[in-house]
Amino acid sequence: MSDRTAIEIHRDALVADLHSDTAMRMLAGTDIAKRNTTGHMDIPRLRDGGIDLQVFACYVPAGLPPQKSKDKAERMIDAILDQVAANQEAMAICRTAAEAESIIGDGKIAAFIGIENGEPIMSNLDNLRHFYDRGVRYMTLTHTKSTDWCISSADESPSFHGLTDFGRDVVRTMNDLGMIVDVAHISVSAFDEVIKATRQPIIASHSCVHAICDHNRNLTDDQLRALAANGGMVGINFMPAFLSQDFKCEAHIRIAEHQEELDAIKAQYADDFDARENALWEKVGTILRRLSMAEVTVGTIVDHIDYIAKLIGPDYVGLGSDFDGVTVLPEGMEDCSKMPRITEELVRRGYAEGDIRKILGGNFMRVFRQVCGD
Repeated sequence: MSDRTAIEIHRDALVADLHSDTAMRMLAGTDIAKRNTTGHMDIPRLRDGGIDLQVFACYVPAGLPPQKSKDKAERMIDAILDQVAANQEAMAICRTAAEAESIIGDGKIAAFIGIENGEPIMSNLDNLRHFYDRGVRYMTLTHTKSTDWCISSADESPSFHGLTDFGRDVVRTMNDLGMIVDVAHISVSAFDEVIKATRQPIIASHSCVHAICDHNRNLTDDQLRALAANGGMVGINFMPAFLSQDFKCEAHIRIAEHQEELDAIKAQYADDFDARENALWEKVGTILRRLSMAEVTVGTIVDHIDYIAKLIGPDYVGLGSDFDGVTVLPEGMEDCSKMPRITEELVRRGYAEGDIRKILGGNFMRVFRQVCGD
C-alpha cells in the first residue's frame, strides 16, 4: 500500500483508457474543446479525469453494407483528425508508444485511433493496410454480428469455427503492420483461433469477467489465462450489464417488456439505418436509466480488476471504459472526469502503487510498445 494519496498517484501515473465511442459525437458535430453537459467525454473532462491517453474507437455498427462500413470508418477518422487539428494545444495523435509518451510529456492528451468492427476492411488486406496508414493502431475484429471471417460472441448459430483462413491472415497482417489485435466482441472459438495465429500480444479493449457476470461479451477464466500467457491484457468495461449479473438480468427483463415498441421503431425506420440505430439507442437508454444503480458502483468495476489480478496477476488488466458507447454508467462513474475514483478504490483495497500504475496505463503501454514499436 502506498504512503501517497490516491490523487497524487493518479496524477503522476500515465492513465490510459482503451476504448471510448466519443468519435460518434465528433462525427455528429460535437465540439470536444468545450465542457459539454451531454455525453461522457470532452477535453475539459479528460483533464479533470487525469486521462493521458484516450483511445477513440471508430465504431461501425453491424449490419451496414461493406462499402458503407468503410465509408463510415473513413468519416470517423476524419472527424477525429479534425478535432485534434483544431485543438493542437491540448491533443495530438499517437501512433507509437514513444509518440504517446512525448505527447504526454508536453502536457497534451495522446489520441489513439482504433476501429471497432472489422467490416470496414471489406475482406481486403489492402484496406487494412490503408487504415494503418491513416493512423489506426488497433482493430476490434467484429461486433455484434459475425463478419465473413470472424465469429461474434453474439452469434448463436455460427456458420464456421472462429476464424476463416482470411481471418487468420488478418491477424498475421496486423502483427506484421504493428496494429494491435482487439478480441473484444469475438466468440470463444474465434478467441482460441486468434491466440493460435498471433505472434504478438493481443488486447480485449473493453470487456469484463465472465465468472462475475455471464454475459457473452465477458472473458472466461481460461481466456484470461490465455491472454496472460500471450502477454496481452484486458481493459475493464464500465457498462453495468457487463459488470453486474443482477443488472444484466433486470435489464433483459425490462427490455423484453418493451419489445413491441422496439419492433415498431425497427419497422418505422426500416429504410434508414442510422435513424433506426439512433432511435433504438434512445429507447433502450430510457429503459435502462430507470433501473437502480445503487448496487453497480465504482467498486463493482474494481471487483473485476480484483478478480483478474488475483487470477493471473496485475500485469494483464487495465481500463476500457466504453464512455459514449453505453447508455448508463455505474454510480460514481458518470463521466470521464470521475476516473480518479478508480485509483481511490484501488488504494482503499491496499494495492501497491507500482501495481496501480500498471493497471491505470502501464500494462497497455507495454503492449502498445511491443506491438506498434517506438
